[in-house]
Order: sequence, then structure tokens, then C-alpha cells
Amino acid sequence: MNRLLSLTGALLIATAGVSVAQASPGSDAWVAKSGAALQTTVADAGLASGGKSVKIRVKLGASGPSAVRIVESSGSTDFDSAVKDAARKADLARPPSDLVGRTVTFTLGDQASGPSATGAQ
Repeated sequence: MNRLLSLTGALLIATAGVSVAQASPGSDAWVAKSGAALQTTVADAGLASGGKSVKIRVKLGASGPSAVRIVESSGSTDFDSAVKDAARKADLARPPSDLVGRTVTFTLGDQASGPSATGAQ
């Protein structure tokens, strides 16, 4: 069973299919801060999005992000790759223990609502 939890955008934490995971306030704050930090990293890298946005999925390890992959392309391979590289280099804080081993999806680039984040599995 999955439950949608409120967050700046939305944070969905899913567990092994049957139990419901609750995000801690620390997890909500970490996701919001990390989304903003990733958006800033992309902007600071001088990546002109030209109105594009890209969705990345970040796998979280105990010391921070352990893998980054594109889950929804902006339509530009060059922009997607540059965002992915910038996200890998972002200096994100260690995630709270309840997020370790999970993935979080961030939408970065130009968008009316600002960076959004959803968690998954």
C-alpha cells in the first residue's frame, strides 16, 4: 500500500507493497532542501534549460546519493546528461536513516511550480 504524503511538491514513500511507510519531518525537510540544492546546482552550472525540465531518480545510501539516473527526458540528450552530471556532483547532506536505501525522484529545470520531489520505493 502506498500513501501520498504532503511535501513542498509531493513525497511518496512506498515500502514492500503491504506496509505503509511514514516519512519523518526530517525526511520531508531533507527532500525539500535537497531538491532546492539540486536546482541551484543545475543553475550554478550554467545549464540553460530553454524551458525544459528533466526528471531524475536518486538512490540514497547512508552517506548520500549513490546513483542518479534520468527517468523522464527533457527531450535534449545534452541537457539531460549535464543535469545528471551536475546532480552527481551536488553537495547534499546525508539523508535521514528512514530514507537510506530508497529512491527519490526530482524534477529539475524550468517549471512553473519550482523543483518538485517525489519519493519511491
